[in-house]
Parts: sequence; structure tokens; C-alpha cells
Amino acid sequence: MTVSTGKVGLGTLFKVGDGQSPEVFTAVVNVVSINLSGRSVEEVDFTHLASSGGFREFRAGFKDPGEVQLTCHYDPSNATLNGTAGLEYLLNQGTQFNWEIDMSGTGFAYKLTGNGYVSGGDFTFTGEDPITYEVTIRVSGQISESAA
Repeated sequence: MTVSTGKVGLGTLFKVGDGQSPEVFTAVVNVVSINLSGRSVEEVDFTHLASSGGFREFRAGFKDPGEVQLTCHYDPSNATLNGTAGLEYLLNQGTQFNWEIDMSGTGFAYKLTGNGYVSGGDFTFTGEDPITYEVTIRVSGQISESAA
């Protein structure tokens, strides 16, 4: 039996770039989960009257890079989360920014890098759990993969 080379996500960081040159990326605090989802490719129908066997023919069209969803334990005093400089600020300003998902803390020397803007931010308050801040980042353009 072959042993899995997979890793758990423990140690993964979500980082926001400062837009300067050289760009410095700062890790967002208290991230509970990172979900990159909704990536898809449009299908363009190229079927014609002489298509072989009467089967439809498709080709790839535009690609949608999806969204990054973060769940964080909210701390309004932390500059990576709050409305003064953090993700809440980026939501309020509509600012586009570079981001990284850094997996080097998991044992993979690997990262995903992209660009986007905060398109949503939801708070959840209960008596039993930490206050959560769920942030949606709309990805714009291609996501790059590289060594961390």
C-alpha cells in the first residue's frame, strides 16, 4: 500500500499584499478556514449540422477564477481584519489587492497568488462560539502557482 503524500491545512496562511514595490504580504490573523471555490470554464457550443454522429461539440471558453472564502475569529483591534486597515476596510473601499495562500507551514513549499477585491463580509454572533467574520474575495484574473 502506498502512503498518502497529502497534508492537513494546519499552518496555511492567507496573506494580503500592500501594493508597494517590492510588495510585502501580511498574514491575516485568526483564519479558521480558507476555501477557494467556484472555478469554472465556460463551454462554447461548436455543434454544426455535419457534426460526427449527431453529437454536440464543445470547446473551452472564458475561465472564471472563482472566489476565496475566509472564516476568521473576529478581533476589531487587529489591523488585518478591521475597518481601519484590514479586510473590512478593503470591503468598504472596494480596493483591488494582491493575495497569497501560503502553504509552507503545512510542509509544502508552495503558494497560490492572485488578485481580487472583497465582495462580501458577514459577522456571526452567538453565545457559544467565537464571533466569526466570513469574508468573500472575488478573484480577478489567473491564479499563479509557485514555490513559497
